[in-house]
Amino acid sequence: MGAREFGLAGCMIGSIKREKLREELGLASRFEILLVLAIGKPKEEAAIEPVGPGGDIRYWRNGQGVHHVPKRKLEDVIIKL
Repeated sequence: MGAREFGLAGCMIGSIKREKLREELGLASRFEILLVLAIGKPKEEAAIEPVGPGGDIRYWRNGQGVHHVPKRKLEDVIIKL
């Protein structure tokens, strides 16, 4: 959220060559690389949408090129024990 205040956007990437990245960054083996976060200036406009009927979470673009990103409500993803 802090990045958005500076006009930046981010994308989490999970499909990465973890061992090669570890070597390139010189990270100790005690650290586990889970994701890479790419941060930069967005090339497109994005709109956060509620999840569609039936739980559809597919992204889509409208006729004006706006990238619509469905997101679940916080109360729908938190597990209360």
